[in-house]
Amino acid sequence: MSDPSEPQETLVRYGTGEEAEQVSEEIQRVILFQACDEWFALPIEFVREVQPLEGVIRVPTAPAEILGVLNIRGRVLTLFGLTACLDISPGTHPNTHVVVLDLGDPELRIGVAVQRMGGVRRVPLSALEPPPPRGSSPGGLEAIFETQGQVVGLLDPARVFARSLPEWGITLEPRGIQEPLRP
Repeated sequence: MSDPSEPQETLVRYGTGEEAEQVSEEIQRVILFQACDEWFALPIEFVREVQPLEGVIRVPTAPAEILGVLNIRGRVLTLFGLTACLDISPGTHPNTHVVVLDLGDPELRIGVAVQRMGGVRRVPLSALEPPPPRGSSPGGLEAIFETQGQVVGLLDPARVFARSLPEWGITLEPRGIQEPLRP
């Protein structure tokens, strides 16, 4: 049964006769962005805000996935790069924005560096497909879908940050159908 608070789209299907059948389809709102020269999306419920990427301060001896820290309105935010988090090649274009995440703890200020923003999209759940086997795709994917001729990887924060979440004292359940988490 669908949650009435979840957004839905109404599709009209026309039969061979005069009647039209209305079907309600569940959708997921996602924020689209490019990172590491690939298109990704995050479920909107995990996104607090998007800001221009300015003033990153490198942190000596930080893990590879941490690009540095920055100040957003007087609060220190830890900036992650998807290259190390997903074990993929770095992009050829510079990062221009930070997607500030909301993982359920208002004191936890983390963000992901991205090259370009693609806006908010409404994706029908029926358009989401399981990601390819782990050997050929980043391990942080919940699903994949296509929009405007581009294949987009829907990220699962529980998988993207699997190594860091226990350290932060946060438990997120993995989403989608995939192999078990490996910290």
